[in-house]
Amino acid sequence: MSFGGLKALDAVDIDVDTGQVTGLIGPNGAGKTTLFNVITGFQRPDNGEVLVDGRDVTHAGPKKRARLGLGRTFQRLEIFGSLTVLDNVLVALENGGLRGRHAREAGIDLLRRVGLERSALTQADVLPTGMARLLELARALACRPRVILLDEPSSGLDGTESAQLGRLLVDLAGEGMAVLLVEHDMDLVMRVCTRIHVLDFGRIISVGAPAEVRTDPAVQAAYLGGASTGAER
Repeated sequence: MSFGGLKALDAVDIDVDTGQVTGLIGPNGAGKTTLFNVITGFQRPDNGEVLVDGRDVTHAGPKKRARLGLGRTFQRLEIFGSLTVLDNVLVALENGGLRGRHAREAGIDLLRRVGLERSALTQADVLPTGMARLLELARALACRPRVILLDEPSSGLDGTESAQLGRLLVDLAGEGMAVLLVEHDMDLVMRVCTRIHVLDFGRIISVGAPAEVRTDPAVQAAYLGGASTGAER
């Protein structure tokens, strides 16, 4: 994937397996959000393929990919600020065909799962950033994805909330979901991910278990051990 003369993604090959939390880390500007956009259909790659269960969806739009089980949250919050927390989730549930009392019960269950049950009637645009990210997660889960891509979901959470999020992600994977996690909280990444891909300047520079990635000299030089510059693409 290129933008003019800038190669944002270069020969990136990544697998996200069912039943696992897969990490995607790298410095700001490495191309992580661009990769999310390519996977979910918001941007078309110059070449290469996106496969879901072996099915080529490279030319399918975001709506079709969502129907095939791809869900995501965004680095920049994309909630319906004028609606209540519960109504944000009901929008997704009703779009999936659930209505009335059953939708409301399912919505409350989802909010309980992410720790937002007590805020169900709060208008979404007054939520702190961390809680708004949990709302995005609940709304994404309302679509019953088989693969969920999370873009910095712990941003704005304190240590206790981040630990709760980590347990939830492990539980989701244990229920058979495939989770792809972009995150700057390295404690969270190392704790919950089975496998980690490291992206730098649009290329995968390391793949492995957390302990392997943590001690990889290339990763330490590019990310874990040094400062990075630039803005996320």
